[in-house]
Amino acid sequence: MSWILLFIAGVLEAGWLIGIEKSASFSKIPYVIFAVACMTASLVLFGLSLKDIPAPTAYLVWLAVGVVSITLINHVFFDQLITLKQLGCFALIIAGVVGLKLSH
Repeated sequence: MSWILLFIAGVLEAGWLIGIEKSASFSKIPYVIFAVACMTASLVLFGLSLKDIPAPTAYLVWLAVGVVSITLINHVFFDQLITLKQLGCFALIIAGVVGLKLSH
């Protein structure tokens, strides 16, 4: 269950990054509220995952899921291109996360 919470926390990390970016330096309040809500939920879920997952492993997975999530969200919703090199690197990141899960 902790790994699921950590994965969701990573996706929510992407949410708060997008919220901050779209808030136009915190001038668009709905985006600020979205960012704060995502940030809060992400940190709470991250903290809960630390009950069963060592902090260094959890932090690395949280960041990796966040990076892949924000890239995919930007590609799907904001038409940002993903290169083949980036896809290869994301595959390595995902393989690393899976490896950490299997080794835990």
